[in-house]
Amino acid sequence: MKNAIINTTLLKQYSVLPLNYSTKEIENFVNIAQTIWIIPIIGQDFFDELLEQVENDDVSEENATALVEAIYPYLGLAVAYEALPTMAYHVSEVGLTKGKSENSDALDLKELAYYEQFLRRQLEAAKDHCKKWLCQHSDSFPALDCCQCGCASCQDGRGKLNKPNPYKQVYSTPRWCTNLM
Repeated sequence: MKNAIINTTLLKQYSVLPLNYSTKEIENFVNIAQTIWIIPIIGQDFFDELLEQVENDDVSEENATALVEAIYPYLGLAVAYEALPTMAYHVSEVGLTKGKSENSDALDLKELAYYEQFLRRQLEAAKDHCKKWLCQHSDSFPALDCCQCGCASCQDGRGKLNKPNPYKQVYSTPRWCTNLM
């Protein structure tokens, strides 16, 4: 994968993708996930530093720890989340089809919506973990843009992480009309 801080093996290890999954169809989602989910958290300077070190196969010990402990778990879920529609549906010369073969049962719309919500909740939790971990260890990463999330490492508590509302589903996004059938 070009311009990516993660390779195929690590992507399979840190995402919900099975080890035997062919990642050819979702490789372009790695760059999308990095742009949408990773760069706003770590900043362009730190991302460029990580990218250069990964491409040169010369990752510092501190950056390797950050990648393994915080960034890869978050990025793996982000890629799966962004690629979900193309994993459930297949675009071919005949159009949009369910599944990849005649023998497979595709997810229906309700199942796909449930799985998307599941991935989104996991993604938000991984995002909070990534922010908190990076903030707690920010002294080791001079190129890191502090996210100002409000943890003790950032500031005096004015901001906050995505704390779930105890009266609602954990990490769920607002739902409007969900009657899919």
